[in-house]
Amino acid sequence: MDATLAPLVGSWRLVSVEAIFAPTGGPTGADISERVATFGATPSGRVVVTPEGRIMFLITRSDRDAPETDADRAALLNATIAYSGRVRADGPGAFITSVELSLFPEEIGGEKRRLFMIDGDRLTITRPAQPSRVTGGRIAQSTLVWTRET
Repeated sequence: MDATLAPLVGSWRLVSVEAIFAPTGGPTGADISERVATFGATPSGRVVVTPEGRIMFLITRSDRDAPETDADRAALLNATIAYSGRVRADGPGAFITSVELSLFPEEIGGEKRRLFMIDGDRLTITRPAQPSRVTGGRIAQSTLVWTRET
């Protein structure tokens, strides 16, 4: 593993996820950005990074109900992030995951670039603005805040 990623090694618990949508222009043409806690006020999740250079993400809402219909099951799937793979540095404060396993087969073999910053036991990961299944296909930049587990 690249030395710049060594501070990521360990297990991190998700604190928050916020999507920021591009300005809408609003009815008066004003620049209005929309911010949404896409996984609710108290999301559930873990990211684990190993010294061997593997990374695993699992993110869900904490207020989920057991599904009763196929539509409920589909909604649960679309509101879940689960993937893992090899991680490598991509310059200062950035990493790329080469996806090897994913809840969604179309992601396997792809790459995900993320920006990160560590401040003590707090990790912030930023997903660049792009369409997302979680946001119904809308383009958003997402910021995920984690705390180190000891």
